[in-house]
Amino acid sequence: MANQTTTTPPRLARWHPRIAPRPLLAATCLGACMGLLGTLCALLVLGLALQFLPPELWGDSAAASLAGLGQDRIFVLAILYAPVIETLLGQLLPVELARRLGAPALACVLLSGLVFGCGHLVNGGLVHALTTFFSGMVFACAYLAMRWLGIGPAFLAAGSAHAVQNGTILYLIAPLFPGSA
Repeated sequence: MANQTTTTPPRLARWHPRIAPRPLLAATCLGACMGLLGTLCALLVLGLALQFLPPELWGDSAAASLAGLGQDRIFVLAILYAPVIETLLGQLLPVELARRLGAPALACVLLSGLVFGCGHLVNGGLVHALTTFFSGMVFACAYLAMRWLGIGPAFLAAGSAHAVQNGTILYLIAPLFPGSA
C-alpha cells in the first residue's frame, strides 16, 4: 500500500489479510461502532456532570444554536460538515503532531480529547466540554486504530464515529427528551 507509513500492529496481524484489501470499509465499520461507544460515553459523562455539577456551571445547550435551522441544514451541519472539520482539527492535527514528536498513543488520545473538548467549551459550556472531551478520546482511539493503514482510513474512522454519534444523539436520543434542547 503506497500511503502506509507504519507496519501492521502485532495484535492486528491476523486481521491484516481481511482489512488491508478494503481499508475504507473497515474504517467505516469501526467508526460506526466507535460512534455508538462515544454516544454511551457522552451520555454517561452527561449524567454524572448534571448530577454533581451545580446548574450555574452547566453552560448553554449546544443544540440551542441549531434551533432556527431546518432539518436539512441540521443534517448537513451536524452529520456531514462538523465531523469533517472537527476531525481535522480535533483528531488528525493533534494526533499527527504528537506522533511526530514521539508521543505514545495514550498521550495522543488525551491531547486529542483535550483539543476536542476545549473547542466545544466555547459553543456549549462546561458540561458540553466534558462530554466532548471523552467523545474526542473515543474518536482519537478510532483514528489510531486505523492509522496503520494510512491517514485516509484513520480520518474516515474518526469522522464516521463522529457522524454516527451526532446522528444518534440528534435523531435517537434528543427526541426522547424534547424539552432538554
